[in-house]
Amino acid sequence: MSVFLLAAAAALGGCTPLRHAAVFYEMDPAELLRLEQRALERCAGARADGRLPPYAFTTDGCSAWPDGDWLECCVEHDTAYWCGGSARARAEADATLGACLARRGHPVLGDLMHLGVRIGGHPWLPFPWRWGYGWDWPYPYD
Repeated sequence: MSVFLLAAAAALGGCTPLRHAAVFYEMDPAELLRLEQRALERCAGARADGRLPPYAFTTDGCSAWPDGDWLECCVEHDTAYWCGGSARARAEADATLGACLARRGHPVLGDLMHLGVRIGGHPWLPFPWRWGYGWDWPYPYD
């Protein structure tokens, strides 16, 4: 029974999101294009091998958290998670998320979100918000 549940979770959760779940970007097509272009540029600059994910960039804002005045922090974090890379790059992206929230006056929330992404964003977990979600799952660290 537990093998079946694990297989179902992998099949349902391991897929890559194919559209933005943060509808505020879909309301402004020009902003959406700028966001997607910025994600491509940052990913191309961050990856030593120069490869880009096969799936288009998507964001859901702050996964499992309300989108507040820290939404930009979450979208930048999604950019890094979509692109993937090394374990070190993931740790840096997660630390940057926490620091971004602290700069916006939410240090406790930054600590909680940092802990949440460290636990729930591992690339081997079958979730659409995992590290390297622009790549097919399972995605190993580079």
